[in-house]
Amino acid sequence: MEREIDNRTYLKYLLHSLKVDELKQICRDYKVRGYSKYKKADLIEFILDSLAEEEMTKIITEKEPEIISKEFNTAIDIINGKGRETLEEIEVVNPDRNEIELRFKGFNWTVHSFLSITQSNIKDPLRDCDCRTGANMGLCEHFWVGFIFSLKNGYFNLSDWTLTTFPKELKNQLESIKITTQEGTENQTTEKSGILIDENSDSSHLMEHLDSRITVLESSISEVLKRESEFQEIITTYYVLKAENVKFVPQVKKISDAKKEDIVEVDELNIRLSENAYEKVQVEKGDKFSCNGTVNRDNFWGYILKRATKYKKL
Repeated sequence: MEREIDNRTYLKYLLHSLKVDELKQICRDYKVRGYSKYKKADLIEFILDSLAEEEMTKIITEKEPEIISKEFNTAIDIINGKGRETLEEIEVVNPDRNEIELRFKGFNWTVHSFLSITQSNIKDPLRDCDCRTGANMGLCEHFWVGFIFSLKNGYFNLSDWTLTTFPKELKNQLESIKITTQEGTENQTTEKSGILIDENSDSSHLMEHLDSRITVLESSISEVLKRESEFQEIITTYYVLKAENVKFVPQVKKISDAKKEDIVEVDELNIRLSENAYEKVQVEKGDKFSCNGTVNRDNFWGYILKRATKYKKL
């Protein structure tokens, strides 16, 4: 099936994902003059007014795969806890209209997004978002997170989707993504809030232990970061260890108590140490490291082990 909206409308959606320098390059490529005075939103309108229909078609053909892949992969990073933002919640606010609200948290900002995909609007879904791209009806990463949730919740079939192309490699990434409750149990009921996890990612393994104590049996420290935080004019120094090749189990009293069948392996895990703990252990890049701690999800660090105890170099 072919896209049902016109080229100008669709190209406008796509162009909002580009930076101003990229938009200006389009002007140079297509010999559009007089663009330097415009800011982004007006520049996009100026470009659309200046292009012939066949030029719009050519730009869509050239730019669409790159733009869709970039925004979609950023959405996957958010789901996997690797993005600049954390997916805090997805709430179904109107099951009859497939209306969902999503909340994302960055280091010091929050993004709210809305999406409704139904059989009557699937050609150009009803949507809104706080981010710069989404606020202008662009297909931002927040839109794609909502798209994935809606697809996994059975609101539409991918075969009915005509608004954008959907490369095969992106389809493959969808297979391992599931809807869960905040507690990590699979949830397909539309009355409850939920989040998304990729069962093939580290985040799914860590989510199963969210707010629980684990024992890191073994890890390799790839980086040590010193950081400061301020609360009520009190400055606290702490350290974040970037651990790789991590093996962990639900917390045990002694490493020798760990059962082989309970061992979980993840590629990466952040571990937070207090200044006092760091001074005691003096861990450095390249060290093998073990500790106990509580799995938390942080708006900046993603999944991180906090309240570390029994820390030691191996």
